[in-house]
Amino acid sequence: MDPLSIVTASLSLATGITKASLTVSQFAREFRDSAEDIDALSKEIQALAAVLDPLTRSLTRRHACPLPEALVLQVDNTMSGCIVVLAQIEETIQKYQHDRIWTLAKWVIFGKDDALKLRESLEAYTMALSIGLHAISL
Repeated sequence: MDPLSIVTASLSLATGITKASLTVSQFAREFRDSAEDIDALSKEIQALAAVLDPLTRSLTRRHACPLPEALVLQVDNTMSGCIVVLAQIEETIQKYQHDRIWTLAKWVIFGKDDALKLRESLEAYTMALSIGLHAISL
């Protein structure tokens, strides 16, 4: 696996970040009572985007000096995990948007916990990518 395949994965991840950000922002506008939970989720998505940009730039500059296969594989797997979590965020938010009458009650009972779990997963992946960025930058 070469670094360019990770750059391709990063483009998919960037698309996922954009879609999840739009979904989260729309939900926050429609349901202001969810603002605190959604704000934390949105900030984690932004943190992921902040790591993705320098990571992609570092990888595109590394043509002459190949990276260890294990590092490339780990970064690729982490990006794949991020893509899955971002898709789950979209699915979760959309699930609560479909039933507008009960949305607030369902959000309080289930949604806050769902958002917390997804945010924690995304946070772990973001940290792993950050560590990968530092390893690549060395």
